Amino acid sequence: MESVEETDYSNVLTEDELFHREPDRAAQTAAILDEWEPTSATAVDEETSKEDGVKRAEKMQQEMTEEPKVLTAKQKEKLRKKEKYRNMPKSKSHGQPKPTGFEESFTEAPVTPEEHLHERSIYHSDRPAIFRIQEALNRYQQKRRLLEERMQVFAQYLRYGGVEVGARMFGGVSEMELKAMEKEEVVVARSQTDIGIEKMKLDIDFEHVAKSFLSFYLPDYCRPEGIHAIRLATDTIRNWLNYLLYHDVVPEYTDNIKGARGYCNFAEKQLWDNQRLLVNGPGDFNKANSFLFGGYYYDKGTQSEQSRAWTDENLSRNRAPMTPSVAQKVVMFALAASGTDEQSAAFSDLAMRGELSAHAIQDIDGFEIVDILMPHDGIRGFYETYAPDLNVVGKVRVKAWRNPNVSQIDLAPGETLPNIHGLEFEFFIEETLLQYCYLGMKVVTTVWELNCEVFFFDEILNAYCSFYTQSLNDLMIGWKAPRDLTKKANQEGESSPENETTEDLLDDYD
Repeated sequence: MESVEETDYSNVLTEDELFHREPDRAAQTAAILDEWEPTSATAVDEETSKEDGVKRAEKMQQEMTEEPKVLTAKQKEKLRKKEKYRNMPKSKSHGQPKPTGFEESFTEAPVTPEEHLHERSIYHSDRPAIFRIQEALNRYQQKRRLLEERMQVFAQYLRYGGVEVGARMFGGVSEMELKAMEKEEVVVARSQTDIGIEKMKLDIDFEHVAKSFLSFYLPDYCRPEGIHAIRLATDTIRNWLNYLLYHDVVPEYTDNIKGARGYCNFAEKQLWDNQRLLVNGPGDFNKANSFLFGGYYYDKGTQSEQSRAWTDENLSRNRAPMTPSVAQKVVMFALAASGTDEQSAAFSDLAMRGELSAHAIQDIDGFEIVDILMPHDGIRGFYETYAPDLNVVGKVRVKAWRNPNVSQIDLAPGETLPNIHGLEFEFFIEETLLQYCYLGMKVVTTVWELNCEVFFFDEILNAYCSFYTQSLNDLMIGWKAPRDLTKKANQEGESSPENETTEDLLDDYD
């Protein structure tokens, strides 16, 4: 048997050491203080230091065991509120942008009796209409958050209507000055709009301005891209018109304002259809004719290969590229399916003899749609049976149109433009494009005529709404009355319109 070695228990933890026990803070503090004392100190100093260390440790222990101070009622209420807010759930709008006043669910707040009386005084019918509109503009800017994009569109609309718009129209004002102002003075100081007194002699027509701005100025100068930008413009103008109606600013123009608001609804859909027609037009049939007869899509160096102009189009994978043979197929199937017997026979006869030709119709800017003929089931069945790779073709009937907002044609003395009244055409357009067409749409393009009484149009340059309205307001943006610079400075200062009083100007307009 092997002898059992004696076990040394000197390094084994005892039961007391296995469990954590709260140390004596006084003893620990005294031990730390002992270590801090220099070794060269005398015995008396060591005893004194030990006593001081014990006293300090006892004092610290006493402070820790003392009960906390009693809080006052005010302090308790403050703590209670903090705890209440800390436990409350965060709001659903936490971290979201503030309301702008242009949300779909936004409604005007009810007017208090005091506000009603004040509005009846500033919007009284005895005051000139432009003064009331200016008051409404000042308050409208205070009630709405006009962010950058929206403010740009709104400023363009106001300038087009004769309102001067600029940052701080009435000068910069400091915060201290704002605090010292009355409420009405603050509204005026923060306004970015001003209607000059000289505008009193002009007619006020909300409907005409809205029609001209939405149908002409907005697409040509502001150029909104996409449905979001279009809705931004129409919603902003509609919101402003609703504000005028709700606060009864100019009750004598109520019907006029409602008419302008209706055109905002029309413009939203029509402007979006115009953009989609511009992107997807003019359609396979018109491109094929342009490719064959020297139009925009014609490529002189192309005989059997794809045209460079057609290469840029986004064709689906099951579609053949545009070549002369494909172009001829597109045209012939459209005539066979939707054309008359006379057109089909004349086209085939002239093509066999090589006598097909086309010429552009002069002295017109485009056409206006007067009728839309969707393809019926027989045409769709014909394409499904004999040409499933081609788009089904329908028709539109149009009349010649001249753009009244473009420069007039330079004519020789005694020369006049031909009368286009009664000049009508019929175009073949794919069904996929007919969904973007509507009655009254104006299309700026070149119209061509084949010698078999078939018409087609070339590249679409622009498209306008059915309520396209001519106006010269854009020519007056930023216009100022001319001054005679040959007079002396003092005479110029005396006769300058800026130095005339409001009473003098009102007397001139009476």
